[in-house]
Amino acid sequence: MQDLVFTTEEITAVLGAYVWTFVKICAMLAVAPVFSAKSVPVKIKVALAMACSVVVAPTLPPLPAVDFLSGEAFLIMVNQIVIGAAIGFVLQFVFGVFVVAGQIFAMLTGLGFSMMNSPQDGVQVTVVGQMYVIITTLFFLSMHGHLFLLQMLFESFHKIPIGLQNIPTENLWLMISWGSRFYMHAVMIVMPAIAAMLMVNFSFGVMAKASPQLNPFSIGFMITIILGFVIFLVTLPGLIPYFTKLMEEGFTLVERIMVIP
Repeated sequence: MQDLVFTTEEITAVLGAYVWTFVKICAMLAVAPVFSAKSVPVKIKVALAMACSVVVAPTLPPLPAVDFLSGEAFLIMVNQIVIGAAIGFVLQFVFGVFVVAGQIFAMLTGLGFSMMNSPQDGVQVTVVGQMYVIITTLFFLSMHGHLFLLQMLFESFHKIPIGLQNIPTENLWLMISWGSRFYMHAVMIVMPAIAAMLMVNFSFGVMAKASPQLNPFSIGFMITIILGFVIFLVTLPGLIPYFTKLMEEGFTLVERIMVIP
């Protein structure tokens, strides 16, 4: 009976197909929205990454023949981490826009004192910002955004095969330039609240100047909070279209940064 003999290249191919795939998927799950939430146990993330690796590994293109314990193999692993994290970061940026928008809205309307612990990031955020995150997360799941995200991750293994080739520099600059509009999008979301509160504060100033004995600032705080709730309810229907627009831009950007010139 002849003994089975495996070469170093064959062992490297088998290990690389699963280990490098697992590392890339873990990097994406550690950064991407919903998957990276503190409320999702680490065991669930690891199990999901392992299950996805088992599905993806047999479909990979030919892998580079390198020693699995060499420096070249380590660089390949770093490349996979960068690619996976870049995919997740683009969509995390979209959710971050609404957190900042909620912070701005809360500060304008006197609701900034109401803070709570965010299950998404594990940090203190305003209630308005958390409300925005809950709404956008539910809509993200209802539109199967998590499935589109996993699909793009799987396609990236063929668009940028596992190896020393990483995301091109010009594509990384595309992602950075898109992120430079972070605060612009946040301000655009709460622009109706900014305009409304500017008019309210201007009215209080006119009243205080015309009739100081009325002392409008004594009741201004309560009126500002009440108007904040009204403005929140009025502007809520426009939240989903803007979120849809940003998600479309995000998915388009992910496809663009995965293109090798």
